Amino acid sequence: MANKHSRGRVSIFRNKEGGDRVQGIITKVGAQRFHAARKRLAELAGRDLELVSDADVIEYLARGDEETARYLKA
Repeated sequence: MANKHSRGRVSIFRNKEGGDRVQGIITKVGAQRFHAARKRLAELAGRDLELVSDADVIEYLARGDEETARYLKA
């Protein structure tokens, strides 16, 4: 079973123990692209857009489409 975020959201990427916490302010252009990435990840993972966490979007952006698709198939 997938891990849940502290607020109850089910994570797409599991086993975050030992990972790093990141936080930041991004530009309007960056935010638009971040939200587009959230939409793409929701499509790849077969999830509702509202259920995709910021942490999972960051992980997706770090891994890219190909690696994320491999991860999701495993």
